[in-house]
Amino acid sequence: MFDNLNLDKLAKWTGFMGVFSIIIGVLQAITIVGIPAAIIMIILGVKLLGAKSAAKALTVAPEADVPTQFNKMVNDLRVYFQVNGVLVIIGLILGALTVIGLIVALIVSGGNFDFNYQILGE
Repeated sequence: MFDNLNLDKLAKWTGFMGVFSIIIGVLQAITIVGIPAAIIMIILGVKLLGAKSAAKALTVAPEADVPTQFNKMVNDLRVYFQVNGVLVIIGLILGALTVIGLIVALIVSGGNFDFNYQILGE
């Protein structure tokens, strides 16, 4: 029913990216500022590893188990892409707010950004 070669490739790459995401999440957790991002990265990595295990199970699953494993794989991938999509939207909003803030700062300063500050004592 499924192409085992494609499922094996999917399992390989989702496994690699899942482990990589978890490692990056653990490294981010070292800093206090990075803890929220670390939690998200670890969750994404776990979802990818779940998709990997479901894809591997699909290659050897009996016919009765196929819908369950397929739904698990698709759901894990859906959550992964949904979380990434929300992060992209948040990034776009923050980027737009940054550009608006820079434009407002430029207007308020009259277009004159002077970075020649004197250090005290010179």
